[in-house]
Amino acid sequence: MNRPTSSPGGPAQWEADVVLADGGIAQLRPITADDRANMIAFYSRVSDQSKYLRFFATHPTLSDQELDEYTNPDNHDRVALLLAVDGDVVAFAHYEILPDLLPDRVANVAFLVQDDQQGRGVGNILLEHLAEVGRECGVERFTAEMLTQNRRMVQVFTRAGYSVRPELADGCILVDFPLAATPKSRQVMEQREHKAESNAIRGLLTPRRVAVVGEVSQTGPILASIAAAGLRGELLAVTSTDTSAGSHGLRRITGDVDLVVVRSGTDDLESLIVEASRKNARGILVLAGTSPSPLGQDEARQLVSWARTHGLRALGPTALGMINTDPDVRLNASPARTPRRGVVGLFAQSAGVATIVLARAQDLGIGLSSFIATGAFADVTGNDVMQYWTDDEATRVCLLSLDSVGNPRKFFRVLRRLALTKPVVIFTPSRALNSARHDELDLPSAPATALDQVIAQSGAIVVDRRDIMYDIAQLIARQPMPGGRRVRVISNSAGLTHQMAQAALRFGLEPGDGVVVHAEPAAEELVSAAAAAVDSGEVDAVVCAVVEVVDPLLEQVHAGLAEIAARTRTVPVVGVFVSFRGAPAAGQEEDDGMGRLPTFTHYADALQALSLVAANREDRERRAPDPEAEPLPVGRAEVAREIIDQVLADSPEGRWATDDECACILEAYGITLVPWRATNSLDEAVAAGSDLGWDVVLKATARLVRGRSELATSFFHLADADEMRRAWESLGRTARDLGLTQGNDPTPLVPVVQTTMQPGTPLTVRGIEDAVLGPMICVGVAGPPSDLLGDLAWGVPPLDRGAARAMLDQLQAAPLLHGYRGSRPVDMTGIQDILVRLARLKDDQAAVAEVELSPALASPQGTAIVGGRIRIVPMPAERDPLARRAT
Repeated sequence: MNRPTSSPGGPAQWEADVVLADGGIAQLRPITADDRANMIAFYSRVSDQSKYLRFFATHPTLSDQELDEYTNPDNHDRVALLLAVDGDVVAFAHYEILPDLLPDRVANVAFLVQDDQQGRGVGNILLEHLAEVGRECGVERFTAEMLTQNRRMVQVFTRAGYSVRPELADGCILVDFPLAATPKSRQVMEQREHKAESNAIRGLLTPRRVAVVGEVSQTGPILASIAAAGLRGELLAVTSTDTSAGSHGLRRITGDVDLVVVRSGTDDLESLIVEASRKNARGILVLAGTSPSPLGQDEARQLVSWARTHGLRALGPTALGMINTDPDVRLNASPARTPRRGVVGLFAQSAGVATIVLARAQDLGIGLSSFIATGAFADVTGNDVMQYWTDDEATRVCLLSLDSVGNPRKFFRVLRRLALTKPVVIFTPSRALNSARHDELDLPSAPATALDQVIAQSGAIVVDRRDIMYDIAQLIARQPMPGGRRVRVISNSAGLTHQMAQAALRFGLEPGDGVVVHAEPAAEELVSAAAAAVDSGEVDAVVCAVVEVVDPLLEQVHAGLAEIAARTRTVPVVGVFVSFRGAPAAGQEEDDGMGRLPTFTHYADALQALSLVAANREDRERRAPDPEAEPLPVGRAEVAREIIDQVLADSPEGRWATDDECACILEAYGITLVPWRATNSLDEAVAAGSDLGWDVVLKATARLVRGRSELATSFFHLADADEMRRAWESLGRTARDLGLTQGNDPTPLVPVVQTTMQPGTPLTVRGIEDAVLGPMICVGVAGPPSDLLGDLAWGVPPLDRGAARAMLDQLQAAPLLHGYRGSRPVDMTGIQDILVRLARLKDDQAAVAEVELSPALASPQGTAIVGGRIRIVPMPAERDPLARRAT
C-alpha cells in the first residue's frame, strides 16, 4: 500500500496504532484521495460473500462514483477510516449523516473487513474509533442495516456496550443507537484492550521459532544465552559478516518466525523489519550493545513506527531483553544467566537500570516467572506488561522499576485492576516524571512525591529502595500476607531481641514481648519458640533471628523454620541469619512460591518489609468500596461544559474564570460557595454588608496574602457600617505596609464581603491538570503545614468516599480534624463529599487546568467553601479517548 506521508483529508489525531485481538498491530487512519488504488486492491481481496453481505447484492467491483465518495470525505458529515496490516488495507468503515433527519445528526454506518482478518477484533476496533470520531463531530446516533445472515456484524453492534436494540424489518436487521458512552461500552472497550495487549505480550514471551540476526562477533553471547536456557522451540542463527541492506538473511529461512533478535547498531533495521513481517513475526527485540546506543529519540521513534507499520511489536532499540522461565518455553533472550524459576514478574526499562535490577534479583535468589526490559523508549510499555500479568497464572507477585510513566490515565487504570488480583511493588524515583504532555499550555505540576502517593492509592506498594522491593517480593511470594501488625520477635541474643522490638515499633508494628533463647543447644529452642508463636493465635507474623558466633547454628535453624513455613497458612514466618559465614545459600532450585522460608541478613529489612505489606493490606481494605453506601450524585457535566466552552470562545488561549463563572461551574457539581460580594469602595462594602444581613467578614482575596494568618487581612463579625469602616481602613493600612499602594487604599488586596461562618479548620482543596499525571486532587490544612512543610495528600480521579477519607487520614495535620486538644471533631463526611465532587469535576473537565477551594472551613456542622477560583485552558475534551491506541 502506498501510505500517504500525511493525512490532509482528516485530523491527525484520528490516526492510531491499534492492537488486534490476537496481539498483532495494525494502523488505523482517515482515508485520503491518495488511497484510491489502495481501496481497489483491498476490494479485490474481499470474497464475493462478504461483498454481498455489505451491498445486499452481487457487487464485483467498486464504481468510480463509490471510489470518489469514499476517498473524498469532508471529515465531518462524511468520515471514512482505513485499517492496514503490514501496509495493506484490510478493513474499511465509514459513516454519513442522513440529511432527511437533520437537524438531528444521525449517521448511517457501514463496515467491510477482508475475510482473512475476520476474528481478529477488527470490526470492534473500527466501531470504537468511528464512534469516537462521531462524538467529536457532533453525531448523536449511528444507524445500520444488515442482512440477517451477517451474524458477525450484528454481534459487533450488540456486544459493543451501547444501547443497541436490533429490529427485524423486511428481512433485514436494523440497529439504531446513541453514541453517548455508557459504563457498559467503556467496560467492553477496556476488556477488548486488555485481552489484545495481554495476548501481544504472551506472543512475545512464548515464541516457537526465534531468529537471531547479525554479525557472528555480536550474536554469540545472545545465542549462548538462548541455547543455555534450553529453548523448547527452534533457535535459528542468521549470521553474517555483512549486514548491509538486503543481506539480513531472514528470507533464507523456510517457514515463519515468531521473534527476531538483533543487536542495536545493526544497519538498515527497516529492511530487517520488512523481512520479519514477511515471516509473520510477532515482534522484534533490539538488544542494547556494549556502548550506549547511537540512536537518538527521533531514531528510536522511527524504529517503533517501522515495527507498527509492519504489524510487529518492538522492544528496543536499547532493550536488555526478555526471559520466560516456563518449562514449556524456557526463553532467555538476554545477556544474563537464566534466573531461577519462580512466581515473580519483573519489569524494567532502560538497559542500565534493568541490568542492576535483574542482577540484584539473581544475587538474592528471587525466582522469576518472567522478566521484560523494554529499553528507555519502546513500543512495549509497562501498561502492556501489567495487562499480561493480570492474566498470567504463573506470575503471583509483580515488580516494576520505572524510569518514566507514559500514558498516566491508562497506567493508573491498568494498575488498579492488576493490584486487585495480585501484589504489586513499584520502585519509582522522582525522575520518573519526565514524560510531560501538553507542556506548551503552561499546565501546573504536582511535586514529584505526589507520584508515590497516587500509585500507592492504586493498591500498589511504593518503595524508594530496590532492595526493599526484593525483600517484599520474597516475603509475599513465599508466605501468607500478615493479617495485622502484631509481630513476635525471637532471637538467641538479648541485645538483638531488644533492638528488633525497637525497630518493629519504628516501622509501625506491634512487637509485644520478644522471646530470648538462652538454652543450649539454641537451635531447637529457637525453632520451638517460632512454632509456638505461629500456633498461639496471638501474632500476625514471626521474625526469628539467629546469631552464629562460634558454634554452627544456621543450617539447623533454617531447616526447622523452613518446616514451619511450609505448613503455616495465616502467619508468615521469616528467618534472619547473622554469622561470619553468611546466610544459608538459596541455591538454584525452582522457587515455587508459597510454603518457602523468606531469609534475610538484617532484621530491619525483614521488619520493614512486613510493615509495608501490612500497611498495604490495611490501605486496600480501607479503600474498598462500601457495597451498602449510597452513591453520591456529583454533577451536571454539560452545564459546566457550556460555561467552559463560552470562556474559550471569548478567550481562545484561556483565562481565569470570573467569580460568577467559577461559582456556576462549581455549583454544577454540587459545590456551593458561601455568598459574597466583590467590593471596590467603602460604600460598596457597606452596601454588601447590609444586603447580606450583617454579621459579615471583610477579607482580602489576593493570592499574595491567602493563607497568611500573620497579616491583618480578615475582619470577622462586622455588625454595622462603623465596624465596616474601621475594618476597611485597617485593610488599607495592610496594603500600604505591603507596598501595594501609596495611601490606605485596600483594593489591591481584592477585598470581598462575605457572610461570617462558624469557626473551623481551614483547608485548601485543589485540582490540577498535571502535565504528566493528568487530573489530580490534593488537600491540606491551609497555611504553613501545606505551604512550607508540603503536608498535602494527592489523589487521582475518580474518587469515592473511601479514597477521599484515606487522603485526609494520611495528612500529618489530620489530628486537627479529629479533635485536637479537646476540640470537637469535624464532620468528615462533608469534606469527603467535597473531594469526591471536585474529583469528578476534574475527571470530566480537562480544560479546567486549576481549581482551588480556599479556604474550605471544616467544622462539626459541615464544610463551608468560602472562596474558589478556576483557570480554563484549551484542552481536548477527552484525555484518554474511548478508542484505545497501542501507544
